[in-house]
Amino acid sequence: MREEQLYTLLSQLISQGASLEEQTHAGRRFVLRHAGQRLTVPGAVALKLMREGRVREACKVGDRTLWFGV
Repeated sequence: MREEQLYTLLSQLISQGASLEEQTHAGRRFVLRHAGQRLTVPGAVALKLMREGRVREACKVGDRTLWFGV
């Protein structure tokens, strides 16, 4: 799937209540969580969501940060 299509899809899921989890234990990894499902997200797409203000940091515990839609 192209990055633009994936970005659009993830934006829609986040507006429906999905959350983005950032893990920095062994490198930087992003996981989208929605309705009990987990989907690994490319870092470039996750960073674009952050830069454009579509998600905000909710809490940080250890090496994990949870982001929610704005």
